[in-house]
Amino acid sequence: MRNLIILLLLIPSMTFADNIDNSRKAEILSNLKQEISEQYIIEDSIPGILASLDSLSSTDFLVKLPDGNKFAEVINEKLRQFDRHFSLSWSNPNEISTKPRTESYWDRLDRKNSGFSKVEILEGNIGYIEFWGFDRVNVKSEQRVANVMSFVSEADAIIFDLRNNGGGSPRMVQLLSGYLFNERTQLSSIYWRNSDETEEFWTSTDIRGKKRPTIPIYVLTSNDTFSAAEAFTYDLKSLKRATIVGETTGGGANPMRFVDFGDGFIAGIPYGRAINPITKTNWEWVGVTPDIETSREQALETAYISALNTLLNVSRNDSQKIEIKNKLKDLTAH
Repeated sequence: MRNLIILLLLIPSMTFADNIDNSRKAEILSNLKQEISEQYIIEDSIPGILASLDSLSSTDFLVKLPDGNKFAEVINEKLRQFDRHFSLSWSNPNEISTKPRTESYWDRLDRKNSGFSKVEILEGNIGYIEFWGFDRVNVKSEQRVANVMSFVSEADAIIFDLRNNGGGSPRMVQLLSGYLFNERTQLSSIYWRNSDETEEFWTSTDIRGKKRPTIPIYVLTSNDTFSAAEAFTYDLKSLKRATIVGETTGGGANPMRFVDFGDGFIAGIPYGRAINPITKTNWEWVGVTPDIETSREQALETAYISALNTLLNVSRNDSQKIEIKNKLKDLTAH
């Protein structure tokens, strides 16, 4: 029975190598095409994808690729021309290795504070939160989010840094967003092709701590911002709850499932489509366009200056105004 796993991630290629005969390659391609026909969410694109794979398999090129990993890499590259959530990877099931087991994305998030790498209060009383993944929601990750949001609970603005964030769980998008809205708010929906059902995603109401529904929010992005990190960005932008600063994001909106073909071959096939309740579409392939476009290197300073100027106009605290003016002078001096 095929092993199916739902995930919102970008999957890296494996690095094993071994021989695979032509009949097995043809079988893998056939099974892959069948799964794409039955599962892929953008049905209009399926004929083009199948034709692309047929064209590849009809050449002598694959015959010259007995290496299982190279074969998977070629197919993976071809598929990702259509959708960045597609993947095909291979690991040698017969290889006996003394190396430690490869740590999964979820294990790494669990071990490393759910991806939260930096939380601080910048001058001017602006919270800064940097994190590289959206962890699965459980008792441990909920407490970590509560700790992070508690630290910035008295800040007058918050900057979320997603420039190196590759995505993860949509449930974490709901949890984090729950701190930024006063009322329960719909963020998005996902249409699942396999069940022909649409699932709605709303801000979480079960949060621990203080909500910040009115303070300015900034989200930093880059071309590496992907999947669930893009969902967080796109949802807040569509709801006019955040100012997006940086680069256009990677463009992966369709959640995928893994299909195990055996012999070490695993394919990721997008079978869901994100639908924003406001725009009625998503960011697939085109990415999320920032409100303030700048390089990833300049994104933090640009957002910081914008946040300081915003607070300068609304603050009633003379000491804070002096602090903000001094910091703006420092930032704009170079």
